[in-house]
Amino acid sequence: MPSKLNFLISDSNLVLNLSPDEKFKMTKKTDTKIDTKKQILDVAEELLLDRGYNGFSYKDISGALNIKNASIHYHFPKKTDLGVAIIQRTSNRFQRWADHIDSGDLPYSRKLDEFCRLFKMYVEQKKHICLGGTLETDFNTLPEELQKETCHYVSGILQWLENFLAAGKKKGEFNFPGSAKDQALLISAGLQGIIQMVRVTSPASFDATVKQIKRYVCA
Repeated sequence: MPSKLNFLISDSNLVLNLSPDEKFKMTKKTDTKIDTKKQILDVAEELLLDRGYNGFSYKDISGALNIKNASIHYHFPKKTDLGVAIIQRTSNRFQRWADHIDSGDLPYSRKLDEFCRLFKMYVEQKKHICLGGTLETDFNTLPEELQKETCHYVSGILQWLENFLAAGKKKGEFNFPGSAKDQALLISAGLQGIIQMVRVTSPASFDATVKQIKRYVCA
């Protein structure tokens, strides 16, 4: 069963356990504007992680939810608006997760496990790529507004990780060479890279990568 920490990073249970066919054959459950907007975001996020920003259209979303394109345009006039909303929602999820982790009394090695777990969830969800990874792949073709949001999102995660690593080293629970900033870049690049490589290797590759990260970081 996913832990409480794992659910803090996801607003929608629908993206956790559905088969590929089920994901794109969902029907609208209520007629409320708020619920429709959330369903649009949920499906759009799923498509974004699976196909990339340039790999889906409003037609894909409307077909999955059995609604008209006009209903999507009502909430998100442009696809850029939808992309920004997805990034901001994911950023808010991460901030809630980070606040929970920072306020807890787990050893730093366990907190590092929980951070790695955020990426492992994508491996378990039909070998998806994380939001940062998929946006970075499409970065040169993204609208300028989305590029700015992507940079803000990624820098926020890197800053948290840098601060976390520095605090763990100060406590004597981490012992890594170089600066916390450089180590944050190395860990983030390793985790983002391996969840892409898992698509052509196996889930065991992810566990092996995390093992090496902990061997390199932990005292």
